[in-house]
Amino acid sequence: MMNKDRESKKNWKLAAGIMLIIQLVLAIVTIGITVWLNLLPASYLLLISLILLWLVTVVYYFFYSGVKKKLPKEKKKKRLYIKRGIGCTISTVMMIFCVIISSMLVQAGNTLNRISDQAIMTDTVSVYVLKENPAQDMLDAKDYVFAVTENFDYDKTKTTIEEINTQVGKTIQTQSFETILDMVDALYEGSVGAMILNVAYVDLIESQEDYEDFSLKTKTLFDHETEVLVENQVETQNKDITKDSFIVYISGSDTRNSSLTGNTRSDVNILAVVNPTTKQVLLINTPRDYYIDITASPGAKDKLTHCGVYGIDCSMDSLALLYDEPVDYYAKISFSGFETLIDAIGGITIESEKSFYTYKDNYYIREGTNTLNGAYALSYVRERKAFADGDNARGRHQMEMIEAIIAKVCSGTTILSNYSAILDSMEGMFTTNMSQADISALVKMQLSDGASWNVKSFAVSGKGSKQHVYSMPGVRTYVTLPDETTISYARLLINKTVDGVILTDEDMIQPTYESTGTE
Repeated sequence: MMNKDRESKKNWKLAAGIMLIIQLVLAIVTIGITVWLNLLPASYLLLISLILLWLVTVVYYFFYSGVKKKLPKEKKKKRLYIKRGIGCTISTVMMIFCVIISSMLVQAGNTLNRISDQAIMTDTVSVYVLKENPAQDMLDAKDYVFAVTENFDYDKTKTTIEEINTQVGKTIQTQSFETILDMVDALYEGSVGAMILNVAYVDLIESQEDYEDFSLKTKTLFDHETEVLVENQVETQNKDITKDSFIVYISGSDTRNSSLTGNTRSDVNILAVVNPTTKQVLLINTPRDYYIDITASPGAKDKLTHCGVYGIDCSMDSLALLYDEPVDYYAKISFSGFETLIDAIGGITIESEKSFYTYKDNYYIREGTNTLNGAYALSYVRERKAFADGDNARGRHQMEMIEAIIAKVCSGTTILSNYSAILDSMEGMFTTNMSQADISALVKMQLSDGASWNVKSFAVSGKGSKQHVYSMPGVRTYVTLPDETTISYARLLINKTVDGVILTDEDMIQPTYESTGTE
């Protein structure tokens, strides 16, 4: 019997030791991952470390401390089993906790890594032929005449031609045209067999009358991708994001299948002016059709939405020129990811100024309070036809949605209860050139002070007109002529936010003005 007890005690010590070592290793791994992720303030990290290590000590006590010797043998054995059982329970719970937390932290770190530091954007130049063309690849089309234009994006076109020449083993024949629409006309008429064009221009082509079905009439034989670096300004690189004001350009495309890293038209154009010291966020909406000076060609004017075709840095720089304030970062939004995020946080509540059916999906939005799921929310922020002020209304709704998301995510247990779904939607929702270190610094700051943010919105306005634009010469395109009064007021609000002035609802009331745009 004595040998049996000794053997049992020996086996227990071995099992308890293994269990304790596993718990200690998992605790150290969890602490290490938390340090690596660098999202928690030092005080939080210290508290978590102390708790995890203290619990290792507690389990050690329950595993190895004895019971009073004076107790009867049966009671002594019973209490010993109870202590060991409590120790096993605590150890098991802690190991499960460490595995879950470590997994969540790794998921968060990987997500942040994938969505941040995305300063590389991709341009795709394709070869288009008519849908009924029998050619299946570039070898079939090597003897065609290829339409090109030297006035738009020709450097990338030349690189694509060089790649085609290498693939087909000969120098292809090209014919240069003045504009992109001239190229399309030549392709339709059969005077050329193919055309070489950056895919970003397809949306511009299809926005023109009589060219809406370009994608239906054509097919691609070849795609050539090139990478473009979006460089941060020197001022941005030297900023302390937890103390210095900064501006983020929030860009979103209405084309659901567009790549987050590709150059496309931008239908969401919001500047978020952030002052981390005063906890103030000012959202400035600029209509997509705003007729502005663009940095893609000094002295040229185009619609703001077309800037995205020339790269997100063109949109950022052109907005910086408009508001006389440098734009530090961008966050590019995918509408499909946006829809997923809304569902992940359990829907969103908005206040609609009127009842209407959305144009694209025929969803009903009633006047007053609406709680929307992802599909309804996306349809709501895309709607403009139901409102007399069109794009201005859409801009208001987009800013309203951003405010509602901030409020929902920062309230209660929304993040904890929907953690994985939120991270999944974030990864598909946007990409940014903000570094992981900057994002981590903002999260740590928020966790440290727990302060609420004062979010205000303002939209500049103008009046409709038809003008010649840089990207589509030869045709008059619908634009919104800027109202200089509202632009000046937006600049004033931006300056106040940067200078640390707390904005009120009264500050957001648009001043009375006379439209100054002309045909």
